[in-house]
Amino acid sequence: METAMGHEEKMMERTIVGGSSTEAITGAAAVVLSVLGLAHIAPHFMIAISSIALGAALILDGAAISAEYSRILSESGGGRVSTIELGGGLGTQIGGGVSAVVLGVLALLGVASTTLMAIAAIVLGATMVLSSGVNSRLNALKVEKSGDHEVAKRIAREAVMAATGTDILVGLAASVLGILALVGIAPQTLILVAMLALGASVLLTGGALVGKMLSIFSG
Repeated sequence: METAMGHEEKMMERTIVGGSSTEAITGAAAVVLSVLGLAHIAPHFMIAISSIALGAALILDGAAISAEYSRILSESGGGRVSTIELGGGLGTQIGGGVSAVVLGVLALLGVASTTLMAIAAIVLGATMVLSSGVNSRLNALKVEKSGDHEVAKRIAREAVMAATGTDILVGLAASVLGILALVGIAPQTLILVAMLALGASVLLTGGALVGKMLSIFSG
């Protein structure tokens, strides 16, 4: 039984860390592509590929969160409400990711690329805002389950709130930039800036999650 449980834990570790590592890489790719686009190197293609990369990052993040959430709920005996909350939040995140990938592919094919990429920025930003609650809830569960001193838990809760606030601000900023681009205000530049901000946020989130999970499983 212990061997089976150990194998299951290792599989969970690989799923979470692998997904988060790939998420961080796709975030970094979006940052690099956006910078290249801002440097006037094939900007239309850079925007479209950034949208695909960020959409894939959201999907991978959803898979990693689902695996980690399942582990925590199975250990703590989480109820039906927690499961419903998880499903709704992850459904939004994965749906937004798929939409961004589809929009990026259509833009690569030359189908109203500027308009579609402005919409992609809005979708990605809105998805980040709406899915921030799932990440916040997950981190809050991890804080409560930790054996740390109450002062350390309070600091951790404040850090979770700060990270959630940052995600919301980045998401709102990207959505606003997408809307401005959609009405024709420097569309290419604003979309690239939105993709750059989203990519940086995804990169930081993915990198931080890899570090946290490695420390948890090695602890």
